[in-house]
Amino acid sequence: MVLVFENDPLDTEEARGRFYHVCLGKVEERELAVPPPDKPYECPRCGIELETEDFFHAQLKGSV
Repeated sequence: MVLVFENDPLDTEEARGRFYHVCLGKVEERELAVPPPDKPYECPRCGIELETEDFFHAQLKGSV
């Protein structure tokens, strides 16, 4: 698992979800935004590249 998607409660109008990177076995505290298709997110610590598609899959599954 390298991405975690957390859903907000659906009882508010602003309900959405948040993405977090799991780096070296630890969930990072900083929320990630979905990167544009041509600029994947690259973690400075572990070097993994997370592309837009990875975020879409994490949202469908809950985590990837």
